[in-house]
Amino acid sequence: MPEIKIDYDVLNAAKRDLDALAGEIDPLITKGVFGRLGSGSGEAEAILGHEGVASAMSLFHTNASSTMKRADKGLKELASAFGGVGEAFREFDRELGAEMGVMSANLHVQNWRQKKDLWDYKQSHLKDCEGPGELPDFCSATDPGDTPPDFHVDTPNGSIDSHVEVDKDGKVIKEVTTVKYDGSEYTSTTNYNGPSYTTDTKYPDGSTSHTVANINGDGSGSMTVTGSDGSHTEYTRGPKGADGKAPEWTWSGGDKPGGGPEDPKNPNNPDTHPQNPGTHGGTNPKIA
Repeated sequence: MPEIKIDYDVLNAAKRDLDALAGEIDPLITKGVFGRLGSGSGEAEAILGHEGVASAMSLFHTNASSTMKRADKGLKELASAFGGVGEAFREFDRELGAEMGVMSANLHVQNWRQKKDLWDYKQSHLKDCEGPGELPDFCSATDPGDTPPDFHVDTPNGSIDSHVEVDKDGKVIKEVTTVKYDGSEYTSTTNYNGPSYTTDTKYPDGSTSHTVANINGDGSGSMTVTGSDGSHTEYTRGPKGADGKAPEWTWSGGDKPGGGPEDPKNPNNPDTHPQNPGTHGGTNPKIA
């Protein structure tokens, strides 16, 4: 399959140029010499010096105006199409970046947890590491610290940063993830209280959302999402199934949500809402 590369700058430049061209049409029709001479007014006749010429100019102006107004509409629609395609691909790539960021950060924390468990095991079996002779593999363990180190990785089009805080039992109590991609930035901060949590999210377009989820022991719960645009949406979900996975959230009140499962503002998007199985497991997770 051939590689497809989308240059957002070219698409956005095309949109700007088409919008600019469309913006020049109306002043050309309504203002300036063409607008004055085609108005059919006494001023136009006085300037042209002949009623017949003024009438012909007025007819020409009317026909040209009709054509140019259609061109104005077409240019704006074309500009919107270019911009829509560019933003759609940008958002698609950003979502992939967010997904990779979450996966990489989780693996990073899991790696720390494994090192921490090995270090703790070594501390409780120090006598086994005194020798002489060949020592067990765990004797080479080093202290990884009491908390996971911050995660950072540079990507071809941006960067991914993750900061995780855990309690003394190794359970995640706070996560902060920032994904920068092609000039856009997405940030999500989640604080856990048992299985329940609150999430504050800032999206690439500058909008924000505040999510409060109250989760019961069986995985069922309720959630409210308040947007910076004044929207307020309520969701509920039932208990976990036999496979241990919680069902998707369903709208129960307030403003109806928009967008499909891939929408970063959709509560069932596992990349942007940490309650979903497969990403954070539906509770405040212990990384092991």
